[in-house]
Amino acid sequence: MITNEIKKPPHNEEAEYKLIACCLLDGDYSVYDTVSVIVEPDDFYTLKGKLLFTAIASLVEKGKPLDAISLMENLKASKGLDEVGGMAGIFSVMEEAETPLQALYCAKLVAEKSKLRSLIRGCRVAVEQAESESAESQVIRASLENDILKVDTLGTDTFSVVDSAEEILEDIQKMQDGTFNPDVVKTNINRLDGYLGNNGIAAGEVLTLAAPTSCGKSALALFIATKAMKQDETPTAYFSFEMPRKQLMKRMIQTVSGINVRNIQDGVASPEQEERFKAVTRESSELPLYTSHSVRNADDLTSQARHLVRKKGVKLVVIDYLQLVPFNGKKMGKAEGIADISHKIKQMALDLNIAVILLAQVNREGAKSERIRLYDLKDSGDIENDADIVLLMYPSKGDFESSKGHDSHGPYTELIYNVAKNREGQRDVGGLFKFYHCTGRFA
Repeated sequence: MITNEIKKPPHNEEAEYKLIACCLLDGDYSVYDTVSVIVEPDDFYTLKGKLLFTAIASLVEKGKPLDAISLMENLKASKGLDEVGGMAGIFSVMEEAETPLQALYCAKLVAEKSKLRSLIRGCRVAVEQAESESAESQVIRASLENDILKVDTLGTDTFSVVDSAEEILEDIQKMQDGTFNPDVVKTNINRLDGYLGNNGIAAGEVLTLAAPTSCGKSALALFIATKAMKQDETPTAYFSFEMPRKQLMKRMIQTVSGINVRNIQDGVASPEQEERFKAVTRESSELPLYTSHSVRNADDLTSQARHLVRKKGVKLVVIDYLQLVPFNGKKMGKAEGIADISHKIKQMALDLNIAVILLAQVNREGAKSERIRLYDLKDSGDIENDADIVLLMYPSKGDFESSKGHDSHGPYTELIYNVAKNREGQRDVGGLFKFYHCTGRFA
């Protein structure tokens, strides 16, 4: 006989009640402090368990005693006393535990069941969207990946520094042996690398590069990426929302060859220059560069980056630029949307253990001023907060015309660069760049 019994989501009611009882057993906060980094109220499946754990958290926050009377008064004030079965319900739960040693096991069990329910919910939503064809496959995949990554992996050993301490000791030994190879992406601009605390952009760090329009921030990002690929063989992902793939490659080839493709187009390039340009084009096709020119939102960007890290070993991601990453304008304003994207990009750098160069605009006031400052970053102060390094560029003499020059390498604009934020090194240090527009090179 076939029955249509509805299967309940994963949960363990006994473990939930034992956990709450353990928190109340000794009347102090020690057990709660131990388990609160593993579980939170929403991890409880039963309404009774969720209400009781929420009340315990509230009592701890207010510094009140953990006992039946305090718990009853708290639940009464929040209108949850009847939901837990009154005072009799509280006492029945308190009888579940005999020793606080059960708390850790129960907390892990409750957290694990909660993670399973979260995975089921995310997968069901994805299946429903796919079956109804209400969203594109790429959007469904990005959303599902994001839901999976949200499943908390926090454990009791999360705060241990043992592994990090051992890694530092290993690094010191390698430094002494002369074999140390830091996990950084060098800009290969000696003066700039020297200012950065890790002599480059470390894995997990975000370098935000901001400058007025036409100051060459895209060119500098491409210059750094090209150097990293050619000199250090660093696999790189380049998200460009202004340039198509062909134009991006053309700029990169100009930078490597030192030859402006316009000279070939106008017929003024020498046969040697033409051959060099062709040779560099063939060489550039072998570089570990992967580009994307369209994302639907920050989650999609993260999903694409994760795929490239997993499949291609990408260590550097360039995003050109922050304000062009789409967000849901119906749910949040521009400042809130930009802040959300900035947070997700920083989290992406940490989660994937990669270096990120994030290009950003400056506001109109900053673009008009003779010197760019941190507060001139456009749309959100969170851009500064999320960045590990903020590199600002602007014309050396206050405007472009006055800052132009010419030398044996061709016309250039003299730019001031300033390391305005430097989490691991000295801040408000910098110097001068010569930006050669025709080739995209910096000196």
